Amino acid sequence: MVKPSAIVRDGAVVVGSLLLAAVYLASLYSYLLFHSIIEIFTIVVAAGIFVIAWNARGYINNNYLLFIAIASVFVAILDLFHTLAYQGMGVFSDQTANLATQLWVAARYLQSISWLLAPLFLGRKLNLHLEFTVYILITGLALASIFHWQNFPAAYVNGVGLTEFKIVSEYIVSFLFLCSIGLLIWKRQTFDTGVLRFLVISLILTIGSEIAFTFYVSVYGEANLIGHILRLMAVYFLYKAIIETGLVKPYSILLRDLKLSQDQLHEQTTTLQIRNEDLTRTEKRLMEDAAVLKTRNEELDAYAHTVAHDLKNPLSVLIATVDIINDVSNLTRKELKESLQQIKSTAFEMNTIIDNLLLLSEVRKVEAPTELVDMARVVTTVQNRLSHTIKEQHGRIILPETWPTAIGYGPWIEEVWANYISNALKYGGKTPCVELGASTQGDGMIRFWTRDHGQGIPNEEQARLFIPFTQLGKLRKRGHGLGLSIVLHIIEKLGGQVGVESEVGKGSLFYFTLPANPS
Repeated sequence: MVKPSAIVRDGAVVVGSLLLAAVYLASLYSYLLFHSIIEIFTIVVAAGIFVIAWNARGYINNNYLLFIAIASVFVAILDLFHTLAYQGMGVFSDQTANLATQLWVAARYLQSISWLLAPLFLGRKLNLHLEFTVYILITGLALASIFHWQNFPAAYVNGVGLTEFKIVSEYIVSFLFLCSIGLLIWKRQTFDTGVLRFLVISLILTIGSEIAFTFYVSVYGEANLIGHILRLMAVYFLYKAIIETGLVKPYSILLRDLKLSQDQLHEQTTTLQIRNEDLTRTEKRLMEDAAVLKTRNEELDAYAHTVAHDLKNPLSVLIATVDIINDVSNLTRKELKESLQQIKSTAFEMNTIIDNLLLLSEVRKVEAPTELVDMARVVTTVQNRLSHTIKEQHGRIILPETWPTAIGYGPWIEEVWANYISNALKYGGKTPCVELGASTQGDGMIRFWTRDHGQGIPNEEQARLFIPFTQLGKLRKRGHGLGLSIVLHIIEKLGGQVGVESEVGKGSLFYFTLPANPS
């Protein structure tokens, strides 16, 4: 009997082979298209690595991944300039192959040195501000050297081919990647076996790619083609090592140290059970710690599912749109414009997901300053933000004459109102009328609310509304299941409560409370 895992593995090999063949056929149709597809894929993978590592940084004990993720962003910036500068793209005035080749060399030096330095942060604290500052400075100097000062060594000469500087640089970069492999193997006990295998394969293919790039004379030649195919395969295994593994099996890469700690904690608990009564309080404390770890693990599993689901859909749209654009000959100017607009809209959607995740991470970690909140000004700001949505929905907002003064943090409360009002517009019917109000409670709190006259929410759905990373199934139109979770964390951080009162067919009232101004 064939094992399911073998079927999945064989299916992945078949799909990968077909995609590789498709990319090769694209090179026969248009080498620029082939080159752009590969470079865009590497940039998307770099962005995915950064999103996962950055939003999970509070749970990561090992800063190797976070260091690589931040470095990948700046390498991707140089790769983006390389893609735009490639001979034939027509983006920059320099139409020779030298500009793109110089950008390629700069990106590879930055990438290889980053991989070589990353093991230094295994088990060490990483200064994020310092790393961002250093990478911004290095990337800026590299771009200025190439575009402004023009003192970066020539890497390609028309009619001659690669310069000695370019060839020697590729061998230096290959040696640095080889050293990175050695360090990975040396520190192999800190990595999951599967993750380590994918990382090593990716680096080996990267070295093969760099060696291939020392032989071409024409940027459209066979050696260049082979180098880019090896680069595509290298990035794919990097994707398998970090993005796929980090989402499907977060313990393998994001929480490996935490999982090992859990196993050790279980062994310690078993040992403590046979000790005398004097150790009872210690055992109880360890069990409470285990419960906290379990809660954090459950939240991380839900987070991984949310990121995987909500980033997969926009990526699918991007891929489908690129497939349409591939056949440029059959597209009208209007259709091409619509396809590009679709890519732009999808990119904005992905940006919104990332912004929401970053906001949720900020709220969970940062102690918010408290201040007197001018609620009228805050609500006006939100109305301006949502003006397009209000106009599009033919909505109407009804405000009270005056607002009581509460204690909170304006920027966060603005996000609460934006979530409540946008949801009320979304589910408030064809021409939604949204009422806003506030009332002072006897316990020193102020109750703020929004009311819509839509279809209402069933009782069984209401209990799940504010649970982190959950979504309404039947009622959900568009969104990512993060809005009300963000509201919950913000208001609880500010000392208040959230809730909903709703009846099917009669609309819904969402509220939140904040401390009143003592004066």
